[in-house]
Amino acid sequence: MQDIRNIMVAVDFSAISQHLVGCAWALGQKINATIDLVNVINQRDVEALSKVADVTTAISFPDQLNEMRENRLTALMALLSDLDIPPDAIGRHVRTGIPSEVLITAIKELDIDLLIMGTRGRGQFAGMLFGSTAARMLSKCPVPLLTLRNEW
Repeated sequence: MQDIRNIMVAVDFSAISQHLVGCAWALGQKINATIDLVNVINQRDVEALSKVADVTTAISFPDQLNEMRENRLTALMALLSDLDIPPDAIGRHVRTGIPSEVLITAIKELDIDLLIMGTRGRGQFAGMLFGSTAARMLSKCPVPLLTLRNEW
């Protein structure tokens, strides 16, 4: 088995996000692994914002997208603060695209050895066992995948 040196946490700001980051932090401290948090602005949200910006001059698409990124980076910092984790101890990334594809790309770019994510995110099918991104990652993730649920 390969050593786990780099851990990535998929953060969607759902109810379990704080738990995921806390577990990753505890594990990372025990095995001396680096941790990166990755949040994805879903491509469908970007497309919706673009369509709104196309029909009104009140919204600047680049400015709104940049504001979304900044808000999410701020939320990642707040998550670390809530857990008393030093902000410089963990990498923070906000990317745009189809979540499962973006996560796989980030795994490769960041040389990740383990992905931690929730079983269900913020999607519309809350009653499903796995959210659509988690289900895709179960079959496509190029590294070991640790999924946690709210009840754990």
